[in-house]
Amino acid sequence: MKTIMCIDCEKQFTGETPEDVMKAMMPHYMSDHKEVMDKGNEEERTKWMAEFNKRWGEV
Repeated sequence: MKTIMCIDCEKQFTGETPEDVMKAMMPHYMSDHKEVMDKGNEEERTKWMAEFNKRWGEV
């Protein structure tokens, strides 16, 4: 199990795989970071995924 902090706040999410963590994060993003989801063009999504993968590799 790995725990990753939300990229846009300090809430933490735990999962066995990166996919598990992303599934857990999705409702949080839809409610607490809707603006991030709304502005999510391809460049922003790529940056977000790069940061997520970096954090996953660090824990």
